[in-house]
Amino acid sequence: MRTPTLTLFLLISLISYAQESFENIKSKGYQNYTSYTQMIGSQKDHNTYINAIEMDHNYLLSKNFAFGVSTGIEWMDINMVSIGPNIKMSLPGFNKKSVFVSASYGAVIPLEKVKNEWYETSNTKGKHFFNSELGYIFPANGSVAFFIAMGYRYQSYSYTRNDWWRTSIDRQVKYNRFILKLGIRLF
Repeated sequence: MRTPTLTLFLLISLISYAQESFENIKSKGYQNYTSYTQMIGSQKDHNTYINAIEMDHNYLLSKNFAFGVSTGIEWMDINMVSIGPNIKMSLPGFNKKSVFVSASYGAVIPLEKVKNEWYETSNTKGKHFFNSELGYIFPANGSVAFFIAMGYRYQSYSYTRNDWWRTSIDRQVKYNRFILKLGIRLF
């Protein structure tokens, strides 16, 4: 209950603070999108809400298109780092480029091994992730803006389970999550 309340409080604060227009938007250069991400899944999972910190390092090629690298750390069943290419596009016709879409695809690197008290595990490997989102930017001043985004995240990893009565069994864990991001964009 605390996490949705905190998210709502941050969203209201963000909207009330962001009152300027988009007149001083750069047409080329480096952009950094840093966000706190909440990945929301099924209650059948061990963790319904998963926290993550993500950064998109983009180079703005034109007023509407940016390309770069997405990095992040996720605290799922095991801690993981994600890295991969990222594309962002501002949608023309919306309040001077305040609406954007973004997509990322890349690799996941586990920071620890899967642990379980009932069986031995080994060979923890990261697989891949895919992220797509739709967001809205709230300007604060010339080089700083806040944003909110929502979308979909797929992520997977695998490990080998060693049972004493069987041979090794390879397992793959998949996450299909709705995501909600709150963050800051810097030029």
